[in-house]
Amino acid sequence: MALIMIFSNHQRVVRPLLFLLIVLGAAVLRAAYNSNTIILEPIRADAAYNLVYANNLLEDHTFSKDMSAEPVPDAYWAPGYPLFLASIIEASDLISADTYNLILLCQLILGVGTVFLSYLVGVSFLPGYWPILPATLVAISPHLVSTGSYVLTETLFCFLLILSIYVLVGALGSNRSRNWLLAGLCFALTYLVNPVSLFLTPILAAVLGLHVLRKSDGADSVSISRNTLILMLPVIIVFAAWSLRSVISVPAGQPTASDRLLTNLTIGLYPDYHEKWRSSILEPEKNVVVPGRGVDESYHAFFAELISNVSREPMHMLAWYSLHKPVLLWDWDIRTGFGDIYIYRVEQSLYHTSKPAIVSYSLMYAMHKWVLVGAVLGLVFLFADRSKNALVPAILYVTLIYVSLVYVITQSEPRYSIPLRPFLYLCFTYFLWQTTQWVGRFRHRALTSTQTESPQ
Repeated sequence: MALIMIFSNHQRVVRPLLFLLIVLGAAVLRAAYNSNTIILEPIRADAAYNLVYANNLLEDHTFSKDMSAEPVPDAYWAPGYPLFLASIIEASDLISADTYNLILLCQLILGVGTVFLSYLVGVSFLPGYWPILPATLVAISPHLVSTGSYVLTETLFCFLLILSIYVLVGALGSNRSRNWLLAGLCFALTYLVNPVSLFLTPILAAVLGLHVLRKSDGADSVSISRNTLILMLPVIIVFAAWSLRSVISVPAGQPTASDRLLTNLTIGLYPDYHEKWRSSILEPEKNVVVPGRGVDESYHAFFAELISNVSREPMHMLAWYSLHKPVLLWDWDIRTGFGDIYIYRVEQSLYHTSKPAIVSYSLMYAMHKWVLVGAVLGLVFLFADRSKNALVPAILYVTLIYVSLVYVITQSEPRYSIPLRPFLYLCFTYFLWQTTQWVGRFRHRALTSTQTESPQ
């Protein structure tokens, strides 16, 4: 008993200290990366459009990527990240700071916050020192570090997604409406940054409802029905308000979210799209034709092409959507970008010059496929787990699978799986923890059986 008390006290002191070191390390690594990495043309392509949206909001109170003197409203991208940038631009003017550096600082804080939240979510279902592992992996993930240096949505989306799950997990142990409403507000903000999360809230509500039905408690059923409605309400209101704005303010012919979805579906239709796209950019003299021309002009054209491809090569298309696209989504090398962990071309990177950074990169690269395999195998334990501790891992897996499926259906690109890294690492840790539990139970049964069979 004394040994257990000593270990418990030791854990209460050491675990927070270890976590503090991880958080500080995450901050130092990100700051060092931003200081020692040179990105060629950091404000280009999507990053440039994000800033155009932000500036149009500030100067003309119009959500548009139109660069003309009088921008015409559109609804091609979601408003969350441009609003985030607009607030930083305003703040930089007030304090006379460099806008780009302030954006990087804010995203550094979001990156460190993601480490913090990953740990807290882990604490909600992992015992002992186990929550340290996913927090460490999030802290040193080269993809999460590098994306924080771009004026792109990934860092904010990642933070808001894990924040939403953390607040939801906190609401599970409470019957207070305000806690569920706060979780719903977080999911609504997440939707405003990346619309792929739109249906995540009702899906999670259904998971929670099924969990309560399994317990067969009528009082709990009424309570969870009310709470899940409160959870979904902010997302419904925000979605309806943004859709209404688009109907009222966006003129006919301007790009919309529907156009963007069609473009992503078209890109995702062709297995060789990324290869030919990169070749057309890097080797223009070859005159490579990028597939999909004309197909992304209407949904009728897209479905006609899809049906034609399936009719011509059914097994190939089945393998493409069921196997190759998920593998592509979770591959290490970014395709629609510079490659490796870089979205835009870098002239110099911390991962080229710093030995500790190179070691962390090599470790994460070597572990990547095993982490993916472990996270998938964790589903076996999840389906077999009937304890109350299984609810949080179930929420994590549902989030991971749902967002992955959206990208598998549309455009599978490793860049889009980066915001899901914290969920991947939490699920992988769940697998390791459950494996150790299973091994421990197996050894105990084997030892008990041996003692029973041994002669007296």
